[in-house]
Amino acid sequence: MYPHAAAIGADLGRFAIRTAVVRYDGKVMLRESFPLSVKLTRHNIISSLQSSIWRTRELAAMKGINPLAVGLSVPGFIDHDRGIVLGPDHGIKGWKNVPLAQLLQSGTGFPVYAGNDANLMTVAEHRFGRAKGHRHVIFIALRTGIGGGIIIDGKLYRGVNNTGGEIGMMIISTGTGDDPMKGRGTLEEFASACAMVKRYLLACGEDLSGTARLRARTIFEKSAAGDPVAKMVVDENARYVGIGLANLVSIFAPEIIIIGGGMALASDRYINEIRRQTRINSLSWCAKGLKIEKATLGVDAAVTGAAWFALERLDGRHP
Repeated sequence: MYPHAAAIGADLGRFAIRTAVVRYDGKVMLRESFPLSVKLTRHNIISSLQSSIWRTRELAAMKGINPLAVGLSVPGFIDHDRGIVLGPDHGIKGWKNVPLAQLLQSGTGFPVYAGNDANLMTVAEHRFGRAKGHRHVIFIALRTGIGGGIIIDGKLYRGVNNTGGEIGMMIISTGTGDDPMKGRGTLEEFASACAMVKRYLLACGEDLSGTARLRARTIFEKSAAGDPVAKMVVDENARYVGIGLANLVSIFAPEIIIIGGGMALASDRYINEIRRQTRINSLSWCAKGLKIEKATLGVDAAVTGAAWFALERLDGRHP
C-alpha cells in the first residue's frame, strides 16, 4: 500500500459521528463531525453514517483526494472479518447482528470494513502515536463507556471470536452493600463518563433523570474551579481506573499504558491521579519500568485506526 493512499475513517459515538480522510502513513487530511439524533434507531444510525461518508467524500474531492475505502469504528462486539455488529444493542432496537459493512457498502459504493472502536484506537496509537516502538502495550479508552486493547509482542490480542480486550467489563467490585453504583461491578459501571455523571448527581442529591443533560466535561470544569463535590467524584473515578489498570499490570506486565478517549483530554490532574493509583495498586515487579502516558492522537485515534484498518484489509492483510 502506497503511503499516500487514503481512506475514510468513521467513528460512531454516542452524540456524533466523527469522520476523517487519513493516509496510510497516518496523516489526517481532513476532519468532520456530524451530530446524531438524540433518539437512536437502527435506521437513523445507518442513514447518518451513510450521509456522513458521502459528505466526507465530497469534501475530499474538493481537495483532490480520492479515498479508496471506508473503515468504521463501532462500539461493542464486532465480527471484523464480515463487518457485522454482534451486540450489545445499547438499548437500540435491532442493533444486534447488523451487517453494517455490507449495508454501507451498498449505500456508498465503497469497500467498507468495520472494527471495534477501542481496538482501532489501540492499533492507531501503536502504529502512529505514543505507543509506537513498544511491543507490550495496554490501551484504555475512557469515553461514554470504557474500552481498551492489548498489544502482546507487537500484535493486537483479539482472543476467541475477536472479543478479547474488553477492559471495561473487568469486575472491580462485588456491588454489595449500599453502594448506589452497584450492578455487575464492572469498571465501566464505576469509571466511565456515564458513571461519573451518575456519581456526581447522586452526591448532589439530584434525580438521575439529569444524566442525559449533564456531561463529564462539565464535572471536570467544576472540579478545576474548586467544586469540592466534583473534585471528590473526579478523584474517585481516577481511583477506580487505577485499580483496573493495576489488575492489568499484574497480569500482562506491559512496557507502557496509554490512556485515551475524551476523558483523557479533560485534565492533567486527573491523568496524574490515575498514574498514582495505578502504581500504588500494582505489583511492583510487574510495574518495573512501566510508563503511563496520555494518548497523543486524541479524537483522531478512532478514525485513524479505522482508515488504516480499511487500507490494510483492502490490500489483503488481516491486522
